[in-house]
Amino acid sequence: MGGPALWHFAAGRGAQEKTIAELKGEFALDAVPSRDYGANSAWQQLSILAHNLLKGFQLDTLAPAKPRSPKRTASYLLQNMRTLRFELIARAARLCRPQGRRVLRLKANPRIQQLYEDVSAALAA
Repeated sequence: MGGPALWHFAAGRGAQEKTIAELKGEFALDAVPSRDYGANSAWQQLSILAHNLLKGFQLDTLAPAKPRSPKRTASYLLQNMRTLRFELIARAARLCRPQGRRVLRLKANPRIQQLYEDVSAALAA
């Protein structure tokens, strides 16, 4: 391996730092919820499982492919949990009962409506 190739290889290895920061910040991997080793181990495993489920959900529904380069080896553009929380999960809505049927009504937003339709279509496929 030559000098430039080795440099690109080493420069692209910091991508895991973003994943570790997301696990610690958004999935509470850095929390120690109890004084019991087994409970803390279960907490960490659940945090990592939730992270992996989120990434798998994105790969199945939302993640666009991106070109690879010597420094950027990831194949898909994945969002972090904070972005997905504000885009998909924590949306203001109202539960109504028109004609006795429960309906969840969201504020009219064409971009978000298209996002939900894209996710729904990808999950149905």
